[in-house]
Amino acid sequence: MVMFPFIMATWDSPRYDAYSLALTAVDGFVAPPAAGDGDGPSLSPELNLTLYAANERLVTRSCFSHGRVAVSYGGVAVGEGRVPGWCAGPRSTAEVAAAARGVGVRLPDGLRRRLEAELRWGAAEFDVEAKLFRDRDDETRRPVLLWCKAAGSQVPPRPLRCKAFTDFEV
Repeated sequence: MVMFPFIMATWDSPRYDAYSLALTAVDGFVAPPAAGDGDGPSLSPELNLTLYAANERLVTRSCFSHGRVAVSYGGVAVGEGRVPGWCAGPRSTAEVAAAARGVGVRLPDGLRRRLEAELRWGAAEFDVEAKLFRDRDDETRRPVLLWCKAAGSQVPPRPLRCKAFTDFEV
């Protein structure tokens, strides 16, 4: 039965897991205009996120010891933070909350005005990159990299599917 180990190895691969993300709160982007320089005021935004994982493996849990998340808008980094450890059991789903914060973020006036308007309309989209690590002591052992679009001010928050990359070494 040479086929049995091969089937189990491919069936239990993390590449078949599905990941999504919801932006649950956005704060700190609306500020009075700065006088003069055209770069806008210095902002300290906070973004709350929920990451979701659907583990399709039959017998193995999908666990992460920790992770990092970075959020940008219009190509400008607006916040970063840590993701706590979490697990999804075999054939189940799990979720974890994370926060990304920025300090001294400066958006050009046009981009800041566009973001403020999109936040009022509930149409703002942020780019989110998350790196999830399976081993706290060795961040080079096959992390999962997620690239997601996150829509701001959705009530209730709407999880959006992420592109996941699992088979690479850092």
